[in-house]
Amino acid sequence: MDGTESLRRFLAPDAGRVGQVVTLGAEQSRHLSTVLRVGVGARVRLFDGRGAEFAGHVERIGPAGVQVRVDQACAPRAGGEAVLTLAFAPPPGQRADVLVEKAGELGAWRIVPIVCERLQGFQATAAGKRQDRWERKAREAARQCGRARVPDVAEPVAFDRFVQSDGARVRLIGSTGEATPLWHALAGLHGPAASVTMIVGPAGGFTRRETDLAQEAGFVAVSLGPHVLRVETAAVAMLAVVTAWLAGAGPSAAGTGGGDGIRTRG
Repeated sequence: MDGTESLRRFLAPDAGRVGQVVTLGAEQSRHLSTVLRVGVGARVRLFDGRGAEFAGHVERIGPAGVQVRVDQACAPRAGGEAVLTLAFAPPPGQRADVLVEKAGELGAWRIVPIVCERLQGFQATAAGKRQDRWERKAREAARQCGRARVPDVAEPVAFDRFVQSDGARVRLIGSTGEATPLWHALAGLHGPAASVTMIVGPAGGFTRRETDLAQEAGFVAVSLGPHVLRVETAAVAMLAVVTAWLAGAGPSAAGTGGGDGIRTRG
């Protein structure tokens, strides 16, 4: 502990050295000065979105934004983070926003919308606007939950291309058919150096062709139990289990429960 954990946190991608003065973005500057009413001299904590954190103080509040002088580098959190990728078939409306936000809170490094055969209502023409919103959600999630790294939100990619190009150590795909309980699939996976990719959705599940293709590429079909889950619920549940397992909270003996698939509903 370095005594800065309780300070308000702000994203400053340009922060990099002690003594540097960085200007916060317009939205963060407005929030700090107008909503929080933080004044000159107040101590704050900065993170660059790539894993580094700093403590500093507000040096100036002006039309160009809030300027913060970097006073010290903060010690990285013990243990680091596993490289977790979440690929998902985007559900409609704000449900995808919630999914991205919670994925950021749970430690996803990379969030990838995928286009698959049963995906409904997804329009490529609107993808850019949704991606901008998802990137804002990811930044805010990292700020609020104490992460030093902001998840990368990728552009939508075709399912086939994604599964054939992923190289994570452990690759998991939610399945509505015969599947391995998730905690069984994680047996032998330990430590923050792990890399795990998870694929979830869409409503109605993946087609047999897609599941076969993923398994041929090294993905393991996994389940979270017998219940029908929304896409965003399944994504959050899978991420939470993987994160807890890597933190040492996995079951001492892998093992009870059937192989009912992860099923999502619209």
